[in-house]
Amino acid sequence: MVKIRLENKKLYLQVLEEFKQDTNLSRIKNKLNIKKQNLNYYIAKLKHLGFITHVGEGWYEVTEKGKNPTKYGNNFIQDDIRGHAYIWTIELIKIPSNWNERINILEKNKINFKLVGALKSTPRIKALGRKIWLCNNHIRIFDVEKASYYGKTAEESQLKGKIQAFRILRVLENKLGISLSNDKLKFQKEHYAIIKNDLAKHHNEKGIVMRISDENGEWLLIDDSLEEGGELENTGKAAFKTNPLVKNWWNDHKKHNFEVTSSYVLDNINKLTESGLNNSDRMNELLLITKALVQEVDKLKNK
Repeated sequence: MVKIRLENKKLYLQVLEEFKQDTNLSRIKNKLNIKKQNLNYYIAKLKHLGFITHVGEGWYEVTEKGKNPTKYGNNFIQDDIRGHAYIWTIELIKIPSNWNERINILEKNKINFKLVGALKSTPRIKALGRKIWLCNNHIRIFDVEKASYYGKTAEESQLKGKIQAFRILRVLENKLGISLSNDKLKFQKEHYAIIKNDLAKHHNEKGIVMRISDENGEWLLIDDSLEEGGELENTGKAAFKTNPLVKNWWNDHKKHNFEVTSSYVLDNINKLTESGLNNSDRMNELLLITKALVQEVDKLKNK
């Protein structure tokens, strides 16, 4: 008898995300376009991992661990991207005429708030567990500390973070009685990390935290912020470009046993030039090295 393989690791996150929004198993099954047998498989796994809990017949809810996972678990795929540390801003399309009286309005509607900022004059409320600053011409949303959004790319992780931000906007609209446009949402701060990364795990096993900076500040960090072996983290929108480049760069060097670098190519050209090209073997060797150098230059151009 052939056993059908049910597991598709990327579906763990998708199923978990659906449970955050819905508890109806039929709707979740149809939305993900999977069979009931498959859904039951992932439910059992997520329940075992402590991400969801069984509260009644056919009824499951996301646990606190599932709502705000601080660790990515054994079933998340190596080299997936973790988006985190988000701060969103939403520009007010049309500033309400009474916006300068928002503190009085909050008090009148018995909405809990705290005054924050340098002058302690900006009201801060909460929505879906997030801290919200009601500034003069925009609203600033701070995501939950260590909240994570996983995807195969930084773009996919950002999209999941954006969907969460849209949910917060709808809550704010109902709470404050104002209109907020999704198009006006911006990411003020965003970080992306390649999780369970071999390079990061290698450094963490040696107790090394690597920070790489350029003239614009730190752009690469290797650490173990989630205590799961290590992650290679890029800051800001640079990750959309640098995450795949960094991964491909290391994999390319691994393929050549970390021997073929730009310096290696140049040094060998100099040696061959100094010794003279008196036979076809040396000429072929120079051609190969030159070709490797051109490839290295092309990579630098693409960056």
